[in-house]
Amino acid sequence: MIPIWLSLSKWNRWQRCGLALGIATVVVFGILVEVRSAYLKRRMGDLGVFVRTAWAVRSGEDIYTVTDPNGFHYHYPPLFAIFLVPLAEPPPGVDSSWTIPYPITVAIWYVLNVLCLAISVHWLASALEESPGGRVSPWALRLLPVLACLPPIGHTLMRGQVSLLLLLLLSGMAVALLRGRRGRAGLWLAGAICLKVIPAFLLLDPLRRRDGRCLTGCALGLVLGLAAIPAAVFGPARTWAYFQEWTHVLLWPALGPGTDQSRAKELIDVTATDSQSFQAVLHNTIHSDPTTRPRQPSTAVRCAHWLVGGFLTLATLWIGRRQQDGPAVIIRFGALVVLMLLLSPVCHLHYFCLSLPLAMGALAAVWNGPPRFSGRVGMLIVLVLHGIAQVLPHLPRLQVLRDGGLATYATLLLWLSGMILLWKRGRCYPLALPREQPVISEAAA
Repeated sequence: MIPIWLSLSKWNRWQRCGLALGIATVVVFGILVEVRSAYLKRRMGDLGVFVRTAWAVRSGEDIYTVTDPNGFHYHYPPLFAIFLVPLAEPPPGVDSSWTIPYPITVAIWYVLNVLCLAISVHWLASALEESPGGRVSPWALRLLPVLACLPPIGHTLMRGQVSLLLLLLLSGMAVALLRGRRGRAGLWLAGAICLKVIPAFLLLDPLRRRDGRCLTGCALGLVLGLAAIPAAVFGPARTWAYFQEWTHVLLWPALGPGTDQSRAKELIDVTATDSQSFQAVLHNTIHSDPTTRPRQPSTAVRCAHWLVGGFLTLATLWIGRRQQDGPAVIIRFGALVVLMLLLSPVCHLHYFCLSLPLAMGALAAVWNGPPRFSGRVGMLIVLVLHGIAQVLPHLPRLQVLRDGGLATYATLLLWLSGMILLWKRGRCYPLALPREQPVISEAAA
C-alpha cells in the first residue's frame, strides 16, 4: 500500500490545506517547546534529566544520584540513558566543547518525538486497512484518534517526555501481532519494558495465549537490553548494583513496602504529581481537601486499586479472548495498555497519549461493522468527550477535575466502548482464528 503522504497528486484542496495547517501547527508548537525548555530562567520539562544522566553514563557517575538543574532524578532502567549519550549535557563548569548545545538537543528530541507519533499512527492505520473487514477512511482513521489524544500528545511533547517513543514501541508490537510475527512482537515489547518497566504488564496477553514465540522474543530482548548492553557499558558488577539501587529507591517505595523516601516529594507521593491512577483518584476522592490530604494512600486504598485493576484486566482478557480480525486485536491490545497506565502507581496526564491504539481500533471497528453493527456517531461522541476531558484538567482553577480523575474516567469510558465493541464483534464473527494464523496475510503485508 502506498503511504498516504506519497499520493499528494490525488489529494483535494481541503486535504492539502489540512496538511499545511498540521505542519504549521507542529512548527509553531515546536517553537513554544524550544522557548519553554531552553530559554527561560528555569528550564521546564524532563529532557534535562535525561541528557544529564547520559552525561553520567559518559563520565562514570552514578546515574541514579545525578540530578538536573531542577534537582530531579532519573527513574528508568539504564538502557535509555546509554542510547542518549550522543545528546549528553555536562553540568556547569565542565568542558562542553564536544557536546551538542542544549537548544539544539531540545529541537532534535522534539523532531524525534513527532516522527515517533507519525510513524506509530501510520503503522497502526496501515495494518488496520490491510486486515479483513471492509473499507476504512484513511483520513478518519489517522486524524480522529490523534485529535482525541491531542492534549496528552501536546503535553508529552512540551515536557520532553518519552511517551511517544513508548507509543512507537507498543505500536510495533501491535502491528507484529496482527501480521503473525510473534517473535518480533516480543522484541518490541522487550524494548518497551527496557524503556519503562510498566509495559511488563502486557506480558499477561501472550501468557494467556501461551504464545511461546512472543515470550521467547521478549526474553531475548530483555537479556539484551537489561543485561548485555548495560554490562558492556558499565560492567556486570555495576549493572547489578544499578538495578539494586533502582529497586531500593523507586520500585519498592512505589509499590508500598519500600521505606526509601528520596523520591517521595519528586514522584512517589500521591500529592507530588498529577497522577491519574486508580490509587491516586481513590485517595483524592476520599481526601477532597488538598491542604489536608495525606501524602501516602491507606492500605485499603492500595487494595482497592489492585482489586479494581485486576477485575478490569480479567474482564478485558476474557471478552477479548478470541482473535477475530484486525480491529478486535488492536482493541484488546489498546485496552490492556490503558489498564497498564491506570494500574501504575504513578500515571501522569501525558501518559494518556498511549490511548491512541485503543481509539484507532475502536474507530476501525465501527467503520468496518456490518449493517446491524453501527455506531459511528456514538464512537465519535466518545472520542470528543475523551479529548475534552484531557484538556480540562490542565486549565487554571480546575485542579478539582484533575484531582478527581476526570481524565481517568474519560479513558475508562473509552475502555468500556472498546469492550462493548469486542463483545458485539464476538457475536457477529463467532469463529476465532487459529492461534498460529496471522490476521493479515503475508501478501497483504
